[in-house]
Amino acid sequence: MTDLKFNVAQLLREEIGARRDYSFTEAALPLDEALTLRDISGTVRFTRTATGVWVNVRAEGTVRLTCVRSLEEFDHPVSIAFSDQFHSVIDIFTGTSLPAPTEDDPFFLSELHMADIGEALREYTLLELPLNPVSPAYRDQPVSYTVQSEGIEDEADPAEQAESSLDALKAWADRHNKRNGRS
Repeated sequence: MTDLKFNVAQLLREEIGARRDYSFTEAALPLDEALTLRDISGTVRFTRTATGVWVNVRAEGTVRLTCVRSLEEFDHPVSIAFSDQFHSVIDIFTGTSLPAPTEDDPFFLSELHMADIGEALREYTLLELPLNPVSPAYRDQPVSYTVQSEGIEDEADPAEQAESSLDALKAWADRHNKRNGRS
């Protein structure tokens, strides 16, 4: 899928706490059917843990979004910073399979001890995107909406509506009191 794969086999042979730092660039990373993270650059630090490696990523890129106000497309800069655990599936020393971690939806190293941070970067980028993107050209402009409806007549004055509601309540109270022998 991407070239955001790093071989951590040598790091897995070292003691817990050992680290490796890398810089990376990638032209594009598909986020879903419509969105693509472009011009990606960043750094990654791998730290040896008991079950694999801890990954700390800082990256920047650009995503083309559609403005909810103008429906025009615009480039949205994205800064992503995340840390997550990547679990080994094969023991580096014996070559035997390791038990699956207990956490929900974990990230794994491949059988060749490759850490593919592309999927993690994709997931964390989607979390960083705004739900209602607004183009910089429209961010500081006030929003005004008008609603036009056909077939709805002008309603009565709210004070008249409240009074008619009270009349109905009074009539009900009178009927209820007469049935119960109260005046």
